Amino acid sequence: MTKRAFYTLFTLGWLGAMPLWAQQVPELVAEQGYADLVLVNGKIVSMDDRSTKPDTPGQTYQSMAIKGKRIMALGSNQEMRRLAGPATRFLDVGGRTVIPGLIQTHHHTFLFADLRYGPEMGLLDPSIRLTVATEATAEATAKKVREAITNAIRVQNIPDGKWIRVNLQESEKAPPGHSRSWLYLGKLNKRQLEGVTEKHPVMVSNMIQGIMNDVAIAEFKKYFPDWEESTDIENRPGASTDGYVAVPEIFGLSWNIFWKDEPLETFAEMLRLHGVRELVPEGVTTIATRLLYPDTIAAYHLLNRENRMPHRVAYYVESQRGEYWGLKAIREFYKGTGAPWSTHSSGNEMLWLNGMCNEIWDSNYNEKCLGPDFPDASEEVRMRERCPSPGTKPWESIKTAIVHGWRPVQVHGTSSHGARLYIQMLEQAMEEGNYSVEYMKGLRTTLEHNIVLGKKPDVMAGIKKFGIILNVNPGMLGEVPDDIKNYGEGIRDFIMPVKTWIEQGIRVTFEAAGSDFWTPIHILVTREVRQTRGIATPGGKPLPMVTLVPEEAIDRITALKMATTWASEYMMAEDTIGTLEPGKFADFAILDRDFFTIPVAEIPEIEVVLTGLGGQIIYDQIN
Repeated sequence: MTKRAFYTLFTLGWLGAMPLWAQQVPELVAEQGYADLVLVNGKIVSMDDRSTKPDTPGQTYQSMAIKGKRIMALGSNQEMRRLAGPATRFLDVGGRTVIPGLIQTHHHTFLFADLRYGPEMGLLDPSIRLTVATEATAEATAKKVREAITNAIRVQNIPDGKWIRVNLQESEKAPPGHSRSWLYLGKLNKRQLEGVTEKHPVMVSNMIQGIMNDVAIAEFKKYFPDWEESTDIENRPGASTDGYVAVPEIFGLSWNIFWKDEPLETFAEMLRLHGVRELVPEGVTTIATRLLYPDTIAAYHLLNRENRMPHRVAYYVESQRGEYWGLKAIREFYKGTGAPWSTHSSGNEMLWLNGMCNEIWDSNYNEKCLGPDFPDASEEVRMRERCPSPGTKPWESIKTAIVHGWRPVQVHGTSSHGARLYIQMLEQAMEEGNYSVEYMKGLRTTLEHNIVLGKKPDVMAGIKKFGIILNVNPGMLGEVPDDIKNYGEGIRDFIMPVKTWIEQGIRVTFEAAGSDFWTPIHILVTREVRQTRGIATPGGKPLPMVTLVPEEAIDRITALKMATTWASEYMMAEDTIGTLEPGKFADFAILDRDFFTIPVAEIPEIEVVLTGLGGQIIYDQIN
């Protein structure tokens, strides 16, 4: 036989065998190549049912194949093994439950980086720190603060120009939440610090609100000349005269002043460490966060450029608060930026600008906005309600942003009348921007916390009209017993009626307690929560548990949807994350017990033993 005849016969024989070879190689392998990783022997719950029907998690599988960063297929062990090749890695789940990676819809990364990882990276607070417990009245508390500052300057011989920060701790001598009311209403103010020191910048705060003296204000205005206008339009007229400060200044003292000359690499590492140590080990693969300070935005982008992101981040710029802008700067910023926000699939896979934010609308703590829904509330209670109006920073920031094409997200909407006012603002923005209702619904704006938003027909109609997502904070139910004291028993009908909202077709998600998803789920399922407003009982015992409106409890699977399936909709990523489906990113968490069958009382005890992000195992306590 000639060599040519031999090759002809070989070729014909190979071609003749092709149909058999093609039958032996699964179509997916022919298209994509062999799987890189296969999970076997698991209870893999897809959570791909988007309906509001109770107890509907979607499909459950035994095995999942991953190719590159995405899910290749799901099925039985035998089916997925057929997708494996010589280099495929196998992960034996050992019968454990696998769920989609958890999504934290409202997280303050700048806060954790400041408090926990700044010191670790050598970014120390150079101020002198004092602690003062409140007295029965604002005046007596101010006197105590003055004395503490004066004594510290004398005893510690504090040099001129050195910052002094006073941590104000509440005591049992006054009602719960009293320091917040005193500060917001100006009962504690900078005039009470006059004469204490003219050579030291002073900030007194309870970590949420506070006051600065004139020396501190002068330091802030070196960098932020619009501080007075910014403070007044965000909070209330005269707030700057009182020296009032809130979260932007309290944490901005670190980011904007103390650390202003620090390298960006340090900030990036702070944010990375927070993700690696606190979020990823809890199964968190995606977070949504507002970012006040430009350095935090720049730090995340540095991590992303260097492929060092610890998890996915959808962020919302809140520059008008972190930069202390007046109305002119706010309007020019949102008009001139061209609305560069995106969905996940159209943005970057690890980091995408998902909109803008002005966190403060109505608020929480002592500053609800129930207005006409509780006309008989006492004058004292009504005085401390925070209700925005045209011309205020929250109103103008969000309206201007919408008019110029931005998506507003993470707006604090804790109360019924506050939500009503937000809907009125959306109506104005729609008219000024000449937008359709469908366009406005497509923005998927959100209201956060929603502790006593209730179910007033006009408010519910507005939420449905604009497709507003309600992102609840279950832990904040712990402050409601104090609201009942302030507003009376009638407020019970307003207490976070999650079940009613879902049944009415409103999309509801929830924010975790930091990285803890299981306690909030337990609260949603049982409506049992520990009181959080008040002073610990004698002997150090925690405040009591309370059960609030148990008829609004939901099933555990619906609660999990709020942190996976539906949470992905919050950040416009439902086509990429949130469920375990072929083609989506392989983000998953493996649990130490079966969330779907354990007694409800055990839900808070669940631990994550392995986290996968984009097909890579980034946390592993199994192997």
